[in-house]
Order: sequence, then structure tokens, then C-alpha cells
Amino acid sequence: MLPIERQQRIIDELNLNGRVIVAELVTLCQVSQETIRRDLTQLEKRGLLQRSHGGAVPAKRQAANIQGNTRGVNEYELSFRQRMNEHVDAKMVIAKRALDFISPGDCILLDSSTTCWYLARQLPDIELTVLTNSIRIVQTLAARGSIRTICLGGEYSDRYEDFHGVVAEQPLREFQINKIFISCSSLGNDGYLREGNENNAHLKQQMLLAAERKHLLLDASKFLRPSFARICHYRDVDFLITDQLKDKELEQELAWNGVNIIDCSQRNNSMQLIKN
Repeated sequence: MLPIERQQRIIDELNLNGRVIVAELVTLCQVSQETIRRDLTQLEKRGLLQRSHGGAVPAKRQAANIQGNTRGVNEYELSFRQRMNEHVDAKMVIAKRALDFISPGDCILLDSSTTCWYLARQLPDIELTVLTNSIRIVQTLAARGSIRTICLGGEYSDRYEDFHGVVAEQPLREFQINKIFISCSSLGNDGYLREGNENNAHLKQQMLLAAERKHLLLDASKFLRPSFARICHYRDVDFLITDQLKDKELEQELAWNGVNIIDCSQRNNSMQLIKN
């Protein structure tokens, strides 16, 4: 069992039982007590649990969601207006690096994440076709004379300032999309990209299926933290562009699974395997 899988098992047991015991985890995961204690220490640093004598209990921030349902998770998810002012410097750095993967003549797909909005703001006025479900991105690109902007319609969400549902998914089958740029709420301990909203997660699944080259834009705050709805496994994306990736274990697992890592804190990144 890989460390990332073992730590996800610990979180699952914590969510199920409201606490975990070191001795029980040793038997469950077939590893030593020292290994389990290291896992608990790492999970505590990420704010996913709180260590106690002989085990661990939920962290205060997570405790309410363990007793709740999907409504509780969705209520915790921040609105677009709130997220657009979080980790601004990191999102700007990621967006600027993502420009290197866009060429004149491309047909690109941008999701409704705030990171993709920062990317749209930096797009040069070159010949591009941009598909998006984000009303903010449509407004941002409205003044670009050379960029053709196509909005994926559907049911509008004022909270996320985007469109979703089957009406938004239908046009994806009609276009040949070269590249997608997408973000998400988290890359979880189980290796899956996740969203706090099931409607957004389903639309992003369809977006990824429609695009040839897949770019994941993820700032450091989103690594190895829980979120609600599964999108896909990280092995289903081609590039991860991030402001920094400090977890060497995760970095190796991503590389082993064929993900090209673009760490903006290391400009000459040896983990990049493909150019554009």
C-alpha cells in the first residue's frame, strides 16, 4: 500500500468512526506503529486530524462535516467572489506559466475556476477560440478582437458565476478542443481530483473527455486536502502547473503516473517531459 493510499484509509476510518487508534491502524494497514505515527503527524500538519493519546480525532474544522451530508460540504465551499481573493500571487504565477502552452490558432477550454479567470485576464489578443462556462471569463475576453469566445450555456449559478448541467455539456461534443486548462478544489490523498460541488465535478469530467491535451492548474494550498465530489485520477491529466510542490513523495507518484510537473518555483524544471 502506497503512503498516499494508507493515509486516505486513515481518513476514511476517521470519518467512519469519529476516531482512530494506532494499534488498530497497524493491523488494518499492515505497517509498523512508527509508520502510522508518521502518517498521523503528516495528516495533522495538513489540518486533517488532531492527534490524541494512542490515536487521533477529527480536526475542529472537519468535525462538522463528518456528522453532516453533502449539503454541509457544499456550504463550506467558498463562492467565486471569495475565492478570487485567495492565493492571488500563486494563481497569477500559475496563469503566467500556463501561457507558454497556448499557441495562435488553438481551440482551448477554460473551466470556471478563479485560476482560469486569472489566465483569461493574461491572454494576449491573438487568434484563439476559447470555450468556457464562466461568465467572468466571457466578460474578461469580450474586448479581445482576435479571440472568439463561446459560452457553454446551461443552468446559471450565482454562487460560482458559471453555467452547468446537460445544456452546458452538449456543445463539448461538437468541437475539436486542443487543450483544456482546469482547476479543482483539491487533489486528495487518494490521488483523485475533487470538487466541493457535484454539478461542477460532473461537468469537469465531460470537459476533460472532450480535450486532447489536459492541463491542471493547482496552487499549493490544494494538495492532499479533502473535498466532496470526485472528478478523475491525476493520471488522467497531462500537465500539472503549480506554484510549488513541496511533497516529494507526491511528486514522485505523479511522475511515475506520467504527469508532467511544471513547478513555477523551479523555472528549469527537470520533471517536464513534453513541451507544448
